[in-house]
This record gives sequence, structure tokens and C-alpha cells, in this order.
Amino acid sequence: MYRYYYAFKAVLLGLLIAQVLSTTDVYKSTARLYETVETVSDAGYLAVPNRNVTDSITVSEAALCGGMFFTLTVGACLSLLSFAAAWIWVRILKQNNYLLIPFLAIWLWCVCSVNIEGLCRIPTAYFLLIPLTVFSLTVFWIPEPTEQTRIKILVHLLAIAFLALIALNLKLDTKEVFIKIRDDFLLSNPAGKLINDFYYTYTLYAAEVFKSHEQKLIKTCSVALEEDDDEILARQIENELIDHDYLVLDRGKPVDLDIIKTSDILVFKIKVWPLLETTPEKFLGIPRRILKEFSERSDKHVFFRKFTFFSILTVSFATIYFGIYILFRMITGFFAEPARASVFAGLLSVVAVLYLLLVPLHFDTEKHFSEAELTEAVTSDRQHQRTEALKFIVKNEIDIAKIAAHTSILNSPHIPERYWLAKALGISRSPETYRELLKLLDDENFNVVYSAFSALGQRGEREAAGEILRRIKISDNWYVQQYAYQALKKLGWTQTDRRKTQQEQP
Repeated sequence: MYRYYYAFKAVLLGLLIAQVLSTTDVYKSTARLYETVETVSDAGYLAVPNRNVTDSITVSEAALCGGMFFTLTVGACLSLLSFAAAWIWVRILKQNNYLLIPFLAIWLWCVCSVNIEGLCRIPTAYFLLIPLTVFSLTVFWIPEPTEQTRIKILVHLLAIAFLALIALNLKLDTKEVFIKIRDDFLLSNPAGKLINDFYYTYTLYAAEVFKSHEQKLIKTCSVALEEDDDEILARQIENELIDHDYLVLDRGKPVDLDIIKTSDILVFKIKVWPLLETTPEKFLGIPRRILKEFSERSDKHVFFRKFTFFSILTVSFATIYFGIYILFRMITGFFAEPARASVFAGLLSVVAVLYLLLVPLHFDTEKHFSEAELTEAVTSDRQHQRTEALKFIVKNEIDIAKIAAHTSILNSPHIPERYWLAKALGISRSPETYRELLKLLDDENFNVVYSAFSALGQRGEREAAGEILRRIKISDNWYVQQYAYQALKKLGWTQTDRRKTQQEQP
């Protein structure tokens, strides 16, 4: 195992560089977010996240922990790819300088792509510093090859190619894959629950770094019209902005969007840079399309978001595969010579990955229940059977109120059951299921709570808006507040309503 210590050192240095960069980036983003929360709240709007969140987590804590998201995705992916490139160049290509050109071309393409929509300093630093460091150190530290090197290369290439082919043929839904991992592997044990809580507590801080304006829940803006413009036009423009979650603040405040009217033209700016021009009439006619165009023109992180998603898939697969391989390699090493042990470990790893992820995911999506089987499944003694029945109810939009025994799941000790029950209750329109949803708003697990809020919005019962507003005020969980806010919007509530209420108070 000592022979592989050089790989650990090279990748670890790449991760350390990523953590420094990501912590810096998330710190700056979080500081702006906390300032926005204060400004928005003082202006009489509903802030999400609210001060309960910003008061409970410091900027430094959010930056350090949120930065780990990029470290373990983008940083890990770049480190692994750089190590693999160096290893291939040394071991297979024999350090031929001409054959290094394709690697350099891909590297330069990534650096250019991350800046194609505008200069992105810290994302650029990821793509410059991590590959340069990891590649150079790997080339410098890599030991002389052994006889088993070619066998190991062949085993891993065949195993990874086979698994990738199976995954492509199954046409798996990525979102469904992550939900399955969360439900079956994280929420089923104490350690997994800690990982789940950490993820949902801090990843939104990381996401704020590269979200486009359209993807953000609330945005801020200011409007400057000409002196001879009437108040009706000003109010119409402000109301449209607020309806689309661009909260209008006083001039001089730091905002995401500045709108300045000059000679019957509205100029959309970020700081001093104009990005879009339109007329008041056109904006009032198609405000959503205009704001979407502004978001697209101001979005500098398109490539970085795509690479982050690619990194999540790549690092997740690599972690699972090589983690299982190392375990089996240690076991088979006691019974076989090194070459055969590597082959056996590779074969067992393929079987294990198929069993743990690909095959269960495929067959779970194909399950079907008749009406009688569904009632029996909901009351089954097996937790997995009950959960699958709830998923079937959600997928096929069946009114769960028809199955009286479903109420026993409200007190289930299994989080995925209560989570899927909340989603199923969102389909029903029964008064009894509405009251059951309100009970789930007090659930001890936030995954269940945000699902219950989402279900309330799905039901479309406007009387729920007051209850949702009350609970947002006391919530200290950003994810819960986000889903609650989205539910409010589905019920027809707008920030204009909130502002009017504030202004009417003595």
C-alpha cells in the first residue's frame, strides 16, 4: 500500500487548494447574502433565508462548511482527472511530449470555457492551480512500475466501461438516483443522517456562489425613473418586479439589478455595466421573458455549474467503485497472488456496484400495484414495501384518502416513509388529509417538513398561506423556508401583499 502513498499526497494537495479557494468564494458570497437579508427584512419584505438562519450560522462557518461542497466535487474531480492524466502520460505514453498536447488542449479549453461568459476569477483558479499542482507532483513522485501494472489497468478499464454501458442502457434519472441514495443509504442509519443534515444545512450557501438570477429565490433591484414619469408607471414596474421576486429597494443600496429609465428606454444594469435595454411597454407586456433574458446575459457560471454536476457524478462513481475495489482487493490478497487478486477484486466490484445501485434502481421504477395490492402494501409489516407503495401513489397521483390505514404512517419511525407520505398527501384534496399535512409540519425531520410545505402548495388551498407565513417566521432551516416560500407563490401570494401589510401597520 505504501506504493500508492504518492497518489494520496498529490490528490490531497489538490483538495487543500480547492478548500482554500472555495472557502474564500463562499465567504464572499455568504457575506453578501447576509447583508441582503438584513436589507430586505428592514424594507418590509419576507427574507429567505430569514434572520433566524443568519443569526444561527456565522459567515465563517458557512464558508468553511459550504466550501467543502466544491472541494469534494470540483476539487476532487479535477484532482482525480489530473492524477489520471499524469499517470497515463508516464505509464502508458512514456512521457512523450507530443502526446502531452491533447491533455494541454483539454486543460486550456476548460480554462477558456469557464470564462466564456465573463471573467470568473476563483473558478479559473480551480482549473489553473489544481491540475498544474496535481499533475506535476504525480509525475515527480510516481514510482517505477511493477509487473501487475498492466493487469490492473486492463481490469479497471473493462470494469468501468462495462458499468458505464449498463448505466447508459438503463437510462437512469439522476435525480431519482440521488433520492434513492438518500432514502436507502443515508436516512437508514445514524452516520448517514449526519451526512444528510450536513448536506442540507450548508450546500445552499455553496449554491449561492454560481446560481443565475433566475435560479435564486429572491433578488434585489432598484428603479430610477425620470422626473416627469407618473407614479402609476413606477408602481406598475415595481409590482411586476416584485411579482417575479425582484424586491425593489431604495436607490444607493447594493442590489442585483439596477433599472434606469432614459428617454423612454429602460436600461438593465449590474453595477455600472448595462446588459439589456427595453421599453416600459415591452417590459410590462412580457416581464418574465425580459427578466429571463437579463438573467441569461448576466450568468457567468454556466460552464462551472455544468462541470460541478459532472463532478458530482464522476466523484460519486469513483468513490463507490474504488472503495469497493480496495476492500475486495485486501480480502482477495489473502487467497491469491497479486495479479489474480486484482482480477477477482475487479469482478467482485462490478457485481457489488450493480447490486447496490444500478439493478435496484432499475427494478424499483418498474413496480406496479393493483388497488387491492396497494392497500395491502400500505399496511405491510415491511418498511420497504410501504415506502414503495407510497412512491407508486405519488407517481400515479392516487388519492391516498381512499386508503384509511395510511394514517398509521404519520407516526412511522422511518423518515423516508413520512417524507413520501407528505408528497402523497399533496395529491389528495380531502379535509382530513389537509389536517394530516399540518401535523407533518411539526415533524422532527426537516426533509419531511419541507415536503409537507411543498404538498400544501401543490394542493392549491389558499387558506394555507397564513399558516405557511407564520411558520416561515419561526423556522431556522433554509431548506424548509425555501420550500415554504415556493408553496406561498403557488398559492398566489406575492411580496407585494407582505409590503402592504407592513406599510399599513401603525
